[in-house]
Amino acid sequence: MLGAIITRMRALLTLLVVGSTSRANEDIKAGLRECTLAVRRLHKELKQAETIGKKQHLLGQLREVKSMSKQLKTLQKKGAGIDSRKETARDRIHWDDTTSAFDSRIRTGVITNLKHKDSTPFLKDCFALFKRRINNALKKEAAVKVNTVFGGEFVMAKGDRVLMEHKYFTTSNSAIYRDTDLEQWFNAKVIAPIVGELSEFQERDSGWDLNRVVNLGVNINKFTPQVGSSYIELPQQIKE
Repeated sequence: MLGAIITRMRALLTLLVVGSTSRANEDIKAGLRECTLAVRRLHKELKQAETIGKKQHLLGQLREVKSMSKQLKTLQKKGAGIDSRKETARDRIHWDDTTSAFDSRIRTGVITNLKHKDSTPFLKDCFALFKRRINNALKKEAAVKVNTVFGGEFVMAKGDRVLMEHKYFTTSNSAIYRDTDLEQWFNAKVIAPIVGELSEFQERDSGWDLNRVVNLGVNINKFTPQVGSSYIELPQQIKE
């Protein structure tokens, strides 16, 4: 059921973005209702999920539904001619908190792409929202571990058909301390690996091309170095 809703919403967004629907306002309202229904069902299923794999799958779906809801609201405003002020970063991206299904998580969020066509400008725009949330987390924690999940819509021509799939690229879980240079960390741990992996994925004989940047999931986790561990990652300033 959830899979069918998400598939319908993906198709609807594609039609709305290219202007291939004559009932845009009605379609947007129907889409928003479906998103609300899907979020409720996902929250219910997350409470019942028992395996890590199932939780991660549901969280991925929740991130996508929240992004679709925000994209529909943005299209609704655009269609109504609302908000003619000068464009800022908040018109291009949007942060939403999402439910955490893991006890080790401090905060889980999704940054939705609203206007970017390419991955690199989108990721660079994400940094300001990322920095604000990390600084808030570090007010209570001495250190955190963070990983991100880039979501994109890919297309592939196969004969007379065009296949479309959403694919995800996950970065490693890396420590952040109070004295960490966040911009340097973000460039090295998020932008570089994601852009590199996207490039490699499209250049090899996969046949898939990035059609639309969807979102960036951000997982902020508790981090307590193990007592008695033979290795503890040190802050960059101490390393130098």
